[in-house]
Amino acid sequence: MFDVDVASVIGGPLIDRPRNALTLTRDWHGLFGNFNVYFELVDKDTHTYQIKRHEDYPHWLRQKLEPDLPETRSLFLTPDRTIEPPLPRLLAIHRAISHILYLSGAGEYIDKIYRDMDENSVREDGSTPLGSLVTAAISQKHLPVYT
Repeated sequence: MFDVDVASVIGGPLIDRPRNALTLTRDWHGLFGNFNVYFELVDKDTHTYQIKRHEDYPHWLRQKLEPDLPETRSLFLTPDRTIEPPLPRLLAIHRAISHILYLSGAGEYIDKIYRDMDENSVREDGSTPLGSLVTAAISQKHLPVYT
């Protein structure tokens, strides 16, 4: 699935709309933000999703996931629908990214770069990926801000 027009949905001032938001606990926010868990649509009318993870995630991740996944949940909607529910389109894109990172191994590589950044050290054997570390550090400090 290619979604060439998604930038117009989340770009600029539209990024802060409720349709681009979920309320999650701190742990779940981290897991979702790192694409370790994703929402798979079950019923669009009731905004019901199955929350899933990839089967062979490490043991430490499985311990953080309570209840064990998959878990089916319906998202809370205000009775008068004055607050937009999360867009199924955006959750589908998040799911696709999760699959791409998992199947390509890119997620593991990115996690390794961040672990190396956390160590804040240069290895004596010359194996430190300095270019990746500097690029990641710079990009974290210069994220675009929309006002």
